[in-house]
Amino acid sequence: MPVGESASQINLIPMPKTPAFSRQFLNSALWSLMGTVVPMFAALAAVPWLMHFMGQERLGILSLVWVVVGYFSFLDMGLGRAVTVAVAAARSDGQPTSDEIHVLGSASVLLTAVGILMTVVLGVGVETWGTPFKLSSIALAEEVRLALLWTLPSLPLLLLSSAFRGHLEGVGAFRVLNMLRIPTGILLVAGPCLSAYFSPSLLWACVSIFLVRLVHLLVLWALIATEIQMSMTAMSAALLRHSNLLWLRRLLSFGGWVTVSNVIGPVIVYVDRFVIGATLAASSVAIYAVPFDLVSRLPILVAALTSVLLPELARLSSLAATTDPDARQQAHQLVWRSSLFSAAVVAALVILGVLAAPLALNLWMGEDFAQQSSTLTQVLLMAFGVNAIAQIPFTALQATGKVRAVALLHSAELVPYAILVFFAISWLGLVGAAWAWFLRSIVDYGVLAWMWHRQTQCNPVSVNL
Repeated sequence: MPVGESASQINLIPMPKTPAFSRQFLNSALWSLMGTVVPMFAALAAVPWLMHFMGQERLGILSLVWVVVGYFSFLDMGLGRAVTVAVAAARSDGQPTSDEIHVLGSASVLLTAVGILMTVVLGVGVETWGTPFKLSSIALAEEVRLALLWTLPSLPLLLLSSAFRGHLEGVGAFRVLNMLRIPTGILLVAGPCLSAYFSPSLLWACVSIFLVRLVHLLVLWALIATEIQMSMTAMSAALLRHSNLLWLRRLLSFGGWVTVSNVIGPVIVYVDRFVIGATLAASSVAIYAVPFDLVSRLPILVAALTSVLLPELARLSSLAATTDPDARQQAHQLVWRSSLFSAAVVAALVILGVLAAPLALNLWMGEDFAQQSSTLTQVLLMAFGVNAIAQIPFTALQATGKVRAVALLHSAELVPYAILVFFAISWLGLVGAAWAWFLRSIVDYGVLAWMWHRQTQCNPVSVNL
């Protein structure tokens, strides 16, 4: 049976059919926001429990394990987002196509292979050179070694989940996807909490994390198999059979530039801390980092909207290039309305935060800390407000395949920003670092908005994937 005939219309949640801020569009954004915020609060609530039952040293190691596994998610090479764009473009008319199985199969096979390879390489490294942590006892070192060996198999699960999640986002199944994401996020911290109650061992905590990721992947697998009306076994065979180098090259050409942005982005975010540590003092880093890390959560609100915006713009872009010339104007209108909506929400939160910052910091961290960090917190709030709104044109450019231009922009920002931070700190101290971040955010948003405007005015909107 041809692939196109085996697929059926989406049985989960159909993609929005209009670019207006429909109820369905906003509901999808709300589900995406809940899928991010609920696990985040669960993780914050779990910290005191884990500290009590595991102790500071084991909790520190567990947090590093979480960071390392999360960092290695960059090995998905941007393919998760590439799958979203490609599948959304393929379903521009709402009907499944044979391209989808080629897209998902090509991405899944590569990501699984990369995940297995990295698991083997890192596992051999742990067995050969031991753990990279300075530990208090030999017994704890053996415990950490076993815990890491149970953690590493999560890498292929994490990478393959990225491809499956990209497919579900591409077909607009945000409600179902986040109904899975919320309990998964809770269980990823609830598992270690439960194991810590019976034993402080890191081994059982990491075993629980691996099992949760395995179940999460299997549920994603079942959702996609149901959506395309295949058994899970038949779907596995189809993914292997329909993966091919042509689609892989196209996906990597998109995902590779996404990866550049994903690698450069954290460097830009943290370069100011290294400059502060080198020019002022290491103790000053904490005064800057605490409000920075808190305020940096602000763009999460807009990120929930952009996760829904990405496949919808990719769908409209495909229509604009083929059957519906009005889709180009609809895409422009959707970006404009998304920008206005985001600006209104973010502006209200920034104003509230600026007014409340001195009192909130005083109650949270004490009077001395508040005196040192209130002003820079207020500046950072404005900076991250601009940064949050910049996600709209950033997402719009990615949806239309302009990932190379975005990646080059971020690469070009790094050195000038580092120089600006150095002189700003030398002149104004810690507040100078905040003002440097604010200025970079304005420039970044201005250039991204100009690039999107130029794209829609000078060229037909199309997905170059």
